[in-house]
Amino acid sequence: MPAPAPPSASRKNLAREVVQLLRTAILSGKLPPGGALAEPVLAERFGVSRAPVREALIELEREGLVEFKATGRTCVRTLARKDFEEITEARSALESMAARRVAAVWSAADTAFLEKNIAAQAKAATLGELSRLDMELHAYVVRRSGNDRLAALWQTIRWQFEMALASTHRLQESLVFQPRAITVESHRCLLAALASGRPETAAKTMAAHIAGALEWFAADAPPDSSGQKRARTKRRATTGGLA
Repeated sequence: MPAPAPPSASRKNLAREVVQLLRTAILSGKLPPGGALAEPVLAERFGVSRAPVREALIELEREGLVEFKATGRTCVRTLARKDFEEITEARSALESMAARRVAAVWSAADTAFLEKNIAAQAKAATLGELSRLDMELHAYVVRRSGNDRLAALWQTIRWQFEMALASTHRLQESLVFQPRAITVESHRCLLAALASGRPETAAKTMAAHIAGALEWFAADAPPDSSGQKRARTKRRATTGGLA
């Protein structure tokens, strides 16, 4: 039996376009966690055949944004508490190492890049834009570390990082906090540590910066009779704690 023909270049291009469209919709929350991703519906929506849609869904499943259920159903992945914990641990390990390395070679150009990024965060029109800018800042630090293998490891789960971060931003807004202000304040503290010339300070600040984001998910639990959940959430808002 002859081997199946490889996908054409045009189909690959279509699949990449569908990946980008779906990824953006997932990260922005337009396609919510648990939302169905039916091939026929998506093919009609994007005006393509089912083949590039199928390839796009496979790619997004590899990235950790999509789930294929045993029932045959495909849906947007729902991140559980365990997922957030593992993502936080992975980011903390990789990015604290990157911060330690980059702090030793930090330059005025690095400060200028982060200041421009942080200024854009303050003016972000949507939470999706805020999350994208946030991850761009962290990606810059990882790249500037000069460790190619570290950067490659980080990139393999980069979209799961952004998915968790976007969920954090939406949660903050649902609790009537201001994600932009919290993010900007937290990143200014991080910038000061990176520019300090003290690698260990930069590493510890980065680890705390990332770990603080996980605390927001305690806010999903119902408050106790004394209202302590709300008090804890208020402390998080005033101390930064956002990656």
